Amino acid sequence: MEQMKILKVHCNKCLQKTRHELVAERINHGSETFSNDPHPMYPDFEITWQDTYRMLQCLGCESVTLQNEYWFSEGDGVDEEFYPPRIARKLPDWRDDLPKEWRELLVEVYKALHTDSRRLVMMGARTLVDLYLNEQVGDIGGFAAKLKKLKEDHLISTPAKDILEAALDVGHAVSHRAHKPSPKEVNQVIDIVENLLHQHTLVNTSEELRASTPRRG
Repeated sequence: MEQMKILKVHCNKCLQKTRHELVAERINHGSETFSNDPHPMYPDFEITWQDTYRMLQCLGCESVTLQNEYWFSEGDGVDEEFYPPRIARKLPDWRDDLPKEWRELLVEVYKALHTDSRRLVMMGARTLVDLYLNEQVGDIGGFAAKLKKLKEDHLISTPAKDILEAALDVGHAVSHRAHKPSPKEVNQVIDIVENLLHQHTLVNTSEELRASTPRRG
């Protein structure tokens, strides 16, 4: 009986590296010779490459993924891709409680996050904050005016205002100065945006709780 081959890779459902069974593997490889004509004094050279495709199944949650490991002789080593792409965080469960436009944009932001499109993530996060601010205080100008009004109306605290400004500054640098944020910066901004949007959903939840709770006698 053939022994099961095990590889340890990241699992999207378990959100960590887990043991995966190798279900199937296919290897494609080849080479091509290039001539330096019309410069015969230089020798011909050959480029080789190899693609390895593996179908893997997590031994924990049993989800299936496809790994493509590839290299070519002129490259810097072995690279790999996964289908679907590897993710570091899941969409929040409360997203369905958001307004439709916000929810759809949040899903797009996460799709960009999963493909490591950090600038797109920051642009989307900045737009989500703008949608939230317009909902709270109206379209009264730029971010500075909206945050000031939010603070004056006691809808956020001074520390929360400072945190939002920091997140918006990253988005501004991405949009106007081609800044590429680090993965840590991206996750910090997403934490801030998620916290803001979650508070919005909790307002509706608290109102529902009040309506369904029997009054004191």
